[in-house]
Amino acid sequence: MKPLFLLVISFIFLSCGNPQPEMGAKYEHDTIAMKEVSASIDEDLAPAQKNTDSQLSKKAIKKGQINFQSEGITKDYLKVKTLISSYDSYIDSENETNTDYQANYDITIRVNAKDYDSLFSKLAKLSKKLDFKSSHIEDVTARFYDLKTRIKNKKLLEARYVKLLNKATSVKDMLEIERSINEIRNEIESAEGSFRYLNKQISYSTIHLNFYEKLSVKYTEKGFWSRILNAAGRGWKGFLSSLVNAVQYWPWLIIFTVGFYVYKKIKSFWRKTK
Repeated sequence: MKPLFLLVISFIFLSCGNPQPEMGAKYEHDTIAMKEVSASIDEDLAPAQKNTDSQLSKKAIKKGQINFQSEGITKDYLKVKTLISSYDSYIDSENETNTDYQANYDITIRVNAKDYDSLFSKLAKLSKKLDFKSSHIEDVTARFYDLKTRIKNKKLLEARYVKLLNKATSVKDMLEIERSINEIRNEIESAEGSFRYLNKQISYSTIHLNFYEKLSVKYTEKGFWSRILNAAGRGWKGFLSSLVNAVQYWPWLIIFTVGFYVYKKIKSFWRKTK
């Protein structure tokens, strides 16, 4: 009995000391996957490698404004249209206003950045009297390349998460990775929208053009007989207006006439009875 007891104890001890190979492999696989997720996140948080100044081409936004008085606003408008058509440019917005004293055009022009200086100079020369002229250049090199690098890094991070999603074995890990992928994709779309807008501002410069023409108002003195006729016309219109106003009181006129007739009859009756 004693040897049999010792044999059973030895078997139990050996069984407890050797875990099942499947459980060990699954645990090791999950641990590796989670370490890869943490490594990806750490890589994204690390500072991105910056380009040296020699590698960067300058990016700038050019904006200009011209205000001037015109000798002939219609002719100058046609000249502006001709100038715009001779460049890689277009009218972004246009407004025309007219009063008794002044005619005015307000035009916003978008022109290829390489043609900005030439078009700006020629538009300023159209003026009879230049009221205001300004040109501004904004350096956006850092912003341009920062957005470009951010988009690139976010896309690399998205690709790493997609690979991790294919390796994930648990539902919890899959949900966490998919949530991270959606957040990154939203950030990429937002950054790409900002980058497209900035690139458009860089590629096409803006010129705000305002020009106007002062109109002369003429006053003519009318002759004597012309004034007599105008006065007679005003008198006739006044008479007709008074007649219209009087007609609206016709009920009172009838009442007054009937009352006066009754009064005369009563007075005549009393005289006969005396």
